Amino acid sequence: MSENTNVPESPDTLNPNTEAVPQAPQMPTTDAPEEPDILIQDLENIPQTASPEPEETGSRCARCNAGIPDGEEFCDACMQTMQAYPIAPGAWIGAVLGVLFGLFGLFVLCVSTLIANPVVKGDKAVEEGDLRSCYAYYEESYNTAQRLNDLIVPNSDLSFFNNGSRTLEKQIIALRKLNGPYQAGKAIEQFYGEKAPKLLRGTYDEYKNISAFVEEMQTQYYAYKNTLKPGETGDCEKMLDIVEKTAAKLPKTPEYLVQYYRFSVCFSASNDPARTCKLLDKLVEMEPDALWMYASEGIRAYNQNEEYEKALAICNRLMQLDASDPATVAYTMAELRLLQNYYDAIEIYERALKLTEASSEMQRQRAIIMMLQGDYEKAQEMLVESYSPSTATLEHVATIALCAFANGDMDVYTEYKTMLDSYVPYEQVDLFAAGECTLEDIFLSGGGEVK
Repeated sequence: MSENTNVPESPDTLNPNTEAVPQAPQMPTTDAPEEPDILIQDLENIPQTASPEPEETGSRCARCNAGIPDGEEFCDACMQTMQAYPIAPGAWIGAVLGVLFGLFGLFVLCVSTLIANPVVKGDKAVEEGDLRSCYAYYEESYNTAQRLNDLIVPNSDLSFFNNGSRTLEKQIIALRKLNGPYQAGKAIEQFYGEKAPKLLRGTYDEYKNISAFVEEMQTQYYAYKNTLKPGETGDCEKMLDIVEKTAAKLPKTPEYLVQYYRFSVCFSASNDPARTCKLLDKLVEMEPDALWMYASEGIRAYNQNEEYEKALAICNRLMQLDASDPATVAYTMAELRLLQNYYDAIEIYERALKLTEASSEMQRQRAIIMMLQGDYEKAQEMLVESYSPSTATLEHVATIALCAFANGDMDVYTEYKTMLDSYVPYEQVDLFAAGECTLEDIFLSGGGEVK
């Protein structure tokens, strides 16, 4: 250890642009030995044989990072691999999977379109009131989906294409609009049982409540009917009392159904059309869309009381539901004829022919209008052509007899009058032949039907 003296730094270590800065004098040391410099000690422990690795020269392979001569990009091994496999092996798998997924996606898109397009058409048909067509569209979608499911996952509960299955719900919802919760509930019970989808649970519960009331009413009605003598129709008040007691026994019964039974009992057992129509008015006000329940009886009840405008209102709502239904068209034509609105009746008939085939009742209504306009020959021709022994009603036979007599065709009149008398006599036909009533008396009053 050398003696600690104050030696100025060498001028060579200083900035040449600055003057030498004198160092602060150091304190003289004692004779105690100096503490070893740790840094120096650590350096002294390094083996003297260790020497730094020489810097590597040249470039590295861009693919495997191996050393290669300057100016090269890849090593020889990598060059051989890339020449043998221009696309990496893993990339082939990705490319194949990408193509497969793309084809599957295209397949699913095409299939979904096949299923979804009829559903869209069916929904539009419901909005337009064409319930008859909507069933066909929904059925097409449903069947397509089921065939695909059977093809892909046969004998399995799995469903890859459930859009078609959901159309069954749409069909049942449309069925409720057309035929009410009872018919819709029967369909739910058939296809779903107690596992009804959320959208259909309310309808199914309503169906069960209706079923319970109808079953109890039938039991009570037949028990009462067995107390009657042959030919008796039953007392209206006693039958109404049965309705009230059954409703009290089953409080979950929809109120509109109870009101319908009040009206129906009065319609069948009362000779008071005004009272019947008051009960009907309340039912229509309570549940105007329950046409499936009261339309047929309601139209006849209003006609008996000569409230033709109210009967036509029911027909108009029926037409909104299904303008292609032949029975609806015939009902509507009859009401317009009773109001002597022949022009609209004929227009509805002509429009219906574009949607459906003319039924014999539609043609009978058209022939009656011809008769009222004095065209007996064409009316008779239409009536006879539309007559079918397997489907004709007694009213159709009676109308032919009336028209033939008005047309002076006694052979046809005698043929159909004899046929009619073999079933039941129609007093109005005899009165018309005797000149005691007119066609207007028959077809423009009291419901406008042959009796």
